[in-house]
Amino acid sequence: MNNQQKILEDQDLVYSYLADQKRIAREYTTAVTESSCPEVRQMFEHLLQDTLNIQKQSYQLMSQQGWYNTSSPVQGQEINKQINQYQQTMQQTSALVQQNLNS
Repeated sequence: MNNQQKILEDQDLVYSYLADQKRIAREYTTAVTESSCPEVRQMFEHLLQDTLNIQKQSYQLMSQQGWYNTSSPVQGQEINKQINQYQQTMQQTSALVQQNLNS
C-alpha cells in the first residue's frame, strides 16, 4: 500500500467519523428538546456537549490536514444584511402575534 492510498483512507475515515458526530449531535439535540424529565434532559445536554467537543476536534484535524474545504468567507456586509432582514421579519412576526392576541 502506498502512502497516497493510506492518506486517502485516513481522510475517508475521519470524514465518516465527522459525519457521524454531526448526526449524533442532531439526535441529542432532539432528545434534549423533547425530554420532559429534568435528569434525562441534563444527561442528553451533557452528551450533546461531549459530542460537539469531539466534532470540533475532528473538524480541526481535518482542517489542519487540508481534508475539509470550507466555503469562501462571506463578506461582513452580507452577514449584516441577513441579520437585519431576520430582525425585521422577527419584529413583523411579533407584531402580528401581539395584534392577534389582543383581538
